[in-house]
Amino acid sequence: MGVSGAGDSTATAQGGAPTRRWTAMQPIRVLVVDDAAVLRRLVTMALTSADGIDVVGTAGDGWAALDQVERLAPDLVVMDLEMPELDGIGAVHELRRRGRTTPVIMVSAATDDGAEATLRALAAGATDFFPKPSRASSPAEAVARVRDGLVPVVRALVPRSAPRPSGPDHAAPGSVHAGRPVLAQPLPVPAAPVPAPPAPADRADVQHADVPAAPVAPRRAVPVPRSVPGPAARAARPADPAARGGSARPAPSPARPAARTSPVAPPAQASPAEATAGPAARGRAATPHVLALGSSTGGPEALARLIAALPADLPVPVVITQHMPPVFTRQLAVRLDRIGALAVREAEHGDDVRVGRVLVAPGDRHLQLRRSGGEVVAHLSDAAPVNFCRPAVDVMLRSCVDVYGAGVLAVVLTGMGSDGRDGCADVRRAGGAVLVQDAETSVVWGMPGAVAGAGLADAVLPLDAVAGAITAACRRGAPAVAGSAR
Repeated sequence: MGVSGAGDSTATAQGGAPTRRWTAMQPIRVLVVDDAAVLRRLVTMALTSADGIDVVGTAGDGWAALDQVERLAPDLVVMDLEMPELDGIGAVHELRRRGRTTPVIMVSAATDDGAEATLRALAAGATDFFPKPSRASSPAEAVARVRDGLVPVVRALVPRSAPRPSGPDHAAPGSVHAGRPVLAQPLPVPAAPVPAPPAPADRADVQHADVPAAPVAPRRAVPVPRSVPGPAARAARPADPAARGGSARPAPSPARPAARTSPVAPPAQASPAEATAGPAARGRAATPHVLALGSSTGGPEALARLIAALPADLPVPVVITQHMPPVFTRQLAVRLDRIGALAVREAEHGDDVRVGRVLVAPGDRHLQLRRSGGEVVAHLSDAAPVNFCRPAVDVMLRSCVDVYGAGVLAVVLTGMGSDGRDGCADVRRAGGAVLVQDAETSVVWGMPGAVAGAGLADAVLPLDAVAGAITAACRRGAPAVAGSAR
């Protein structure tokens, strides 16, 4: 396993911990963990076939992985869920307990049990996941599928322009920052950690059992700003370049771009006065009639925190598009339903869209809203992917505009690529409102960064302020819709 790129220099500091001297072309150093030798080799071949990625070590179980992380200080870990001795969930939990925020991508089976375990791994502090390849016609096809799906995520989570030094850091375990560099300044609203168990007396005690989801502290309602905040309120970030290549996943995005001090640029179609005015001044509906959420990388945990913070009497229906494959979206809906006050389910064709209900787009199907008589119902589509995604946020948002016009409140959370940007442009043109998650609390500031960089965001907010902003906007006057979804 040779080192790719230029200038990889690793020295050993006192005590044996590696010390990194970074250069401009430093490759991304990856540790691959799986108890099956054939899968370790498959992932290793897929990663090392890509430019700028170097597999610096492998491990066959969770304990060996923890030792390798301490010894090699990799930039990222690709880890299997099911392993002997210490499985992937237990290893991630122990990694976070030790203060390590190295990004961890879980490799899991596309089954109900695998999807449920994946969501628990994300709650324990894993950064993202990748389904194991199945039904590949040849080893070469399996390698290609792993490379096409995994490499963009690795590059998005570890931008080569923003390397991390080795050694443990002190971000909250299990928070939205898990797997990202330590921030130079604290967040405006700190993320709530997953409670760590007491240090084990021996290794057998560290098995994950049931890792709880991150608790959600009470939020202070933060109203949607009536104008786009200026530099004193927040610093806008550049948009994700969103390469339109042939990958099955969104193009890589910077995990945390450098801040700039200029305000968000206005959209091309808006006049300067219109771009700096609030929703009401631009003639938008004073009250949303639907809340549409879009997310990708880092989205499951961001959605969990947001849905748990929304009130039971939220006066609008909610629809969600999260980039996930089939089965995983069903388990995501089950988890969100369990932790929040609203009724959450994976959308089925013809489902009523009504107050008190949250519909999650199923994996590999676009979720659209349509009018049927006097009702609004869910329509599931097998149409071609948009932005290389199915389900796609753009498809959902455009259908929301078709049904509700100016009554759309769009929220774009953490994720790779630019899916959602064009749909938010449609929301703005119709007179609706757009909120995006900020860079500091995003795992990858691609999707929200693309929206903000295009001047389409009414506000760029830390994750813990989003629920309050939504609630304040929706309660300016409840739409004339009633009924319980349960």
